[in-house]
Amino acid sequence: MSEIPPVQTHIRKITVGTPVKKVTGAQAQGIGDLTDVDLSGNGNFAVLQFNVSSGKFEATTEPDGLELDAGTF
Repeated sequence: MSEIPPVQTHIRKITVGTPVKKVTGAQAQGIGDLTDVDLSGNGNFAVLQFNVSSGKFEATTEPDGLELDAGTF
């Protein structure tokens, strides 16, 4: 077997002392802080389901197209 060569990263420029204005998700303290999560439908026993139309995970208590056969919880 042939070995996969290691990945090399080349850094061209390092700037010290320049503040970062905003990094999306870096300050998230909870799941609702993420930009691709909509918790407006949140409630007891809600699950997150991805909505292709909105491009977001949305909280719902009535998931569409989900079939579970795992007993009672």
